[in-house]
Amino acid sequence: MDKIKLKRGRQEVTFKKVPGYFAVRLKQGKAVSERALEACCGRPITEIEHVDSAATENMEIFTVKEAAKLEETMDELRKAPTSEVITHMYALDDTPGGAVIPTGTMTIQFKSDVKDEEREKILGEFGLEVLKELDFLPHGYTVKLTRDSRENPLKIAAKLQQRKGIVTAEPDLSFQISLKHIPLDTLYREQWHLNNRGDGVGLVAGADVKAEGAWDYTRGAGDIVVCVMDDGFDLGHPDFDVPGKIVSPRDFGQEDFDPNPVFEDDNHGTACAGVAIAEENGSGVVGLAPGCAFMPVRTSPWLSDESIVSLFQYAIDKNADVISCSWSAAAWNFPLSTKMGGIIHKAATEGRLNKKGCVILFAAGNEDRPLNGQKDGQISHQGFALHPDVIAVGASNSMDKRSSYSNHGPELTICAPSSGAPGRRIVTTDRRGTKGYSTDDYTNDFGGTSSATPLTAGLAALVLSVNSELTSAAVKRIIMDTADKIDQENGQYMNGHSPLYGHGRINAHNAVARAAGDTGERLPETLFMEHRVNKPIPDLGVTEDDITFPLEVTVKEIEVTLDIKHTYRGDLRVILKPPQGGEIILHDGSGGSQKDLIRSFRSSDEPGLFTSVIGTSAKGDWHLKVMDMAKQDVGNLNKWGVAITYT
Repeated sequence: MDKIKLKRGRQEVTFKKVPGYFAVRLKQGKAVSERALEACCGRPITEIEHVDSAATENMEIFTVKEAAKLEETMDELRKAPTSEVITHMYALDDTPGGAVIPTGTMTIQFKSDVKDEEREKILGEFGLEVLKELDFLPHGYTVKLTRDSRENPLKIAAKLQQRKGIVTAEPDLSFQISLKHIPLDTLYREQWHLNNRGDGVGLVAGADVKAEGAWDYTRGAGDIVVCVMDDGFDLGHPDFDVPGKIVSPRDFGQEDFDPNPVFEDDNHGTACAGVAIAEENGSGVVGLAPGCAFMPVRTSPWLSDESIVSLFQYAIDKNADVISCSWSAAAWNFPLSTKMGGIIHKAATEGRLNKKGCVILFAAGNEDRPLNGQKDGQISHQGFALHPDVIAVGASNSMDKRSSYSNHGPELTICAPSSGAPGRRIVTTDRRGTKGYSTDDYTNDFGGTSSATPLTAGLAALVLSVNSELTSAAVKRIIMDTADKIDQENGQYMNGHSPLYGHGRINAHNAVARAAGDTGERLPETLFMEHRVNKPIPDLGVTEDDITFPLEVTVKEIEVTLDIKHTYRGDLRVILKPPQGGEIILHDGSGGSQKDLIRSFRSSDEPGLFTSVIGTSAKGDWHLKVMDMAKQDVGNLNKWGVAITYT
């Protein structure tokens, strides 16, 4: 079977075998060369070549020069006593370099009414061993395939997803990341993104973040920690090598506490960190939040479900305030697994020293594609940037126009100044010596949404520096509300949101002033209420439920979450009735034969959907009505929730 359809997170994806490639994990050591792989078999294996390493999962990637010999080679390796995992590589779409590797572990989440004996019976049936319980997924576990597992994790997951007692069954994957920087040759010597005077070609006065106005309030508090997750950091650079600047460094690629560059091209992280927090020391460059602390976390060119959990759990445990990620999965169509979505949600809602949630930012990407849609017949689904708790950052250029490469769509949160023709590029810190982007300690050749993201992270750090009691949701709201609506003629703004610019280009002065309470506006707060309903949806029937919102406040923003299990999504019609009257149709028969309706509806992403409730009172009963409109298929309303951001 060369194709397998599985549900991953909220999406259905098709796994297709990549011809000629396979991955190996040994019980001990690493098969880092052709000879090492031959040694595990005890005899030569012809026509194979080592091509890459997925270090976080201790897996090595090989290709066979004759694709027809792939199965024969893999079968021979599986017989070797030193082999632990021998697996095909799979593509989720046709993205170059977008292949994934099943790691040999899975995420399983049982329904609450499944007793322990039944759980053990199911695990035993498929030869699965529990590695750990997941505190961010109720009744969820990471499990490992064993010698008793008779099928690969994809096939096991496909069968488990059909079981009534299973909420989630997903194979854990190792995936290659794509760093969101576009190296070009355009040079410039000034940090125009902080203060653009318009005094040169490709510069428009005011196309910046208004940094100097924000710095009148703060240059950043030393107890606010910005965690940058990236490919490596030159910690000896004079803009980072400052007493007390660096806290809790970690390298998840090498499994140690030294996140300095390892590979020849480990230059991206140093540049990103400089944009956010480069120290003000009288020389070189300055970050937007130079006074804040820096938590450097080196990742790996290949990540996995489990390594994403490790990355974000580390940031939670070490009390990061802001998490900046200038990368995505290499595959254009990459839905987050339930495990990934769960740990990011945990960080965004339970992180930080005061448990008010980490502010998490992801680059929107540089492919000029929709974040969630299609282009040229190819599906785009940028799972990390689409996570509802994340700030998805696009790019504008030095002329206050959209950077033509920047990904777009109703899910885009914000944009920030970066590179883009005919404008200029970003000057920032560079890895010292000849291995960086330049031969100097600084580069004037950075850009992409890679640069826009840490710039916005720096702003989040300044906001928390003047008001550390804000929740992560409130910081996100402040940044959106205070952004400048640039390029209004072409921006396609509707109710304050543009698919090209999000809520606009960040304005550091306005955001920090508002967080400090100087604008006279009440700061936004968010209250989330959820009902675990567990009501059946009968054939041709109706299921209803109410959530009573207790506060007499005005709706600034709303998010409605649904978790509906159903065997035919196209049968469903879902209506929300606000306390003040009227109806909002959340879902009306779309999705055809796809199963389940598990998603969030946010006014920040779909402003037209919630026009009738923005600005009205939130107090009272929010009524949900789920209707089955056709015969045969049935389902269950597991849970639903309403999050109201108010002022």
